Amino acid sequence: MTLNADELAAVEKLQSKLQRHAPKNIELENYFEGKNQLKDMRISIPPTLRDVESVVGWPGTTISVLEQRLDFEGYVGADTLGLNDIYRDNDLDVESNLGHVDSLIYGTAFLVVGRGMDGEPDPLITIESPKRMTGYYDMRIRRLTSALAINRDDRGVPESGTLYLPNETIWLEWDKGRPVDVERDRHNLDRVPVVFMANNPRSGDPYGRSEITRAVRAYTNAAMRTLLGAEIAREFYSAPQRYVMGADEEMFTDSDGNALDKWQVIQGRLLALPMNEEGQTPSVGQFPANSTAPYFEQIRALAQLVAAEASIPPSYLGFQTDNPASADAIRQMESRLVKKAERRQKQFGRAWMETARLALLFRDGEIPEEISEVRPLWRDPSTPTRAAAADEAVKLISAGVLLPDSEVTYNRIGLSETDKAVIRAEKQTVGTVQLLEALSASQTPTATPGTTEELAPPVEEGERGEVVDSFQDISNGDIVEFGTGYGQIEHIMIGGVLGIEGSEFAITGTPEDPALQVRVWEIVDEEWVATENVIAVRYSEVTRLEELPEL
Repeated sequence: MTLNADELAAVEKLQSKLQRHAPKNIELENYFEGKNQLKDMRISIPPTLRDVESVVGWPGTTISVLEQRLDFEGYVGADTLGLNDIYRDNDLDVESNLGHVDSLIYGTAFLVVGRGMDGEPDPLITIESPKRMTGYYDMRIRRLTSALAINRDDRGVPESGTLYLPNETIWLEWDKGRPVDVERDRHNLDRVPVVFMANNPRSGDPYGRSEITRAVRAYTNAAMRTLLGAEIAREFYSAPQRYVMGADEEMFTDSDGNALDKWQVIQGRLLALPMNEEGQTPSVGQFPANSTAPYFEQIRALAQLVAAEASIPPSYLGFQTDNPASADAIRQMESRLVKKAERRQKQFGRAWMETARLALLFRDGEIPEEISEVRPLWRDPSTPTRAAAADEAVKLISAGVLLPDSEVTYNRIGLSETDKAVIRAEKQTVGTVQLLEALSASQTPTATPGTTEELAPPVEEGERGEVVDSFQDISNGDIVEFGTGYGQIEHIMIGGVLGIEGSEFAITGTPEDPALQVRVWEIVDEEWVATENVIAVRYSEVTRLEELPEL
């Protein structure tokens, strides 16, 4: 199928835009990686030393220091929507950093959402570099209206690509320099499935700006020239210039009358000179060598200028103060960096929220109203280490601001979803032990799973609450399924508290919804075995089974 006129015009327009920005993107990448070429003014650098490599990694440092405080950790309020499952399936705990780095370097990064193929997450979220992707942004709807990704061969010639439109995605190939479509996906989302992540946008420049600003590049170039100047000065300082007054030219020739090598004369440790024709001894001396200290003082001054431009402490650029800074002084120096990171979290957070909406569109075909309650979760940039975050959490808990087992507390100390699940399971195990101590003794099951034999003497009424042997369709000894586990009913309580009253593991039984004490059964060596774990659940949370599932 051939591209229509509008589609062909969109490809040509986007391709032209990508080519216009290519030189600037390459320049920014070279500064980030320390590959930018020295800009020689051809004044003080000898021609033989112009090829000496001089590298100053300040642009890369300004990016890395800020990016290290931008840890995207998923979504808050997304439990019912499954967004954190999408986050984990796409490894966004790692992949998100790629988008943040690209946005800080180039000013823009792109997040693409689509359907996953066999063996891929579905929906699939990928990070694309602005070196191969571009798009047009509508400030009114705050979304892209079109986007184009191009794959090039080793010569830089376009081979294939993808055109993203609001209701259709078109895969392209280039044939004799012209794009032709090879496949189409008419998704009818009324949304371009591409999100652009802008760094520090403005109303006049919504596409963002690089953190490697013009000032940072200028200071880096000056530091490179200064560092090379120090290298040249060091060479002259190690072999200072000497002079001989009253010497004859023959003193600097060998036995055959050939002039001595210049380096042999300069580097010679012993200089023996005879008297000249007038019988006078030649006078020998050397010119004082210049110190390299002024060069490094100039580099220190340039580092302070870069630090001010990038909102980072000068110590991050390699210059330490004589006296170690106090904790308060360090926080004061990092205050601008922390505020800058918080602003970037808000800007990048908008992109991650649009990514979430697109993911739900591909998965469910709609964006639920609950999405308004979802927010991106970021680690606090003012406490970038786990130790600092834990110390802050302890102080807030001691002051009564946070609860020890609160989800907010877990998030502030940087626990992953896996860590949270393990902690909850361990707390439930501890609560089970406490529950066993609170209930009557002799609770070990002696009946075969699936029978209704009495397992233990019932607890007397008024001692633990009102206990019965059966309720509606369940009885003591019945096998039930709860959540993802299986167990055997030991007690049915229709009145009173099952467990330790006042604890988080206590359940109040009612005539409408009794509390059940259930012995947990697990598979051990391909057999069902009763464990020591006992849980308390409500009648409404279990399903009666005739027997345990077959193995």
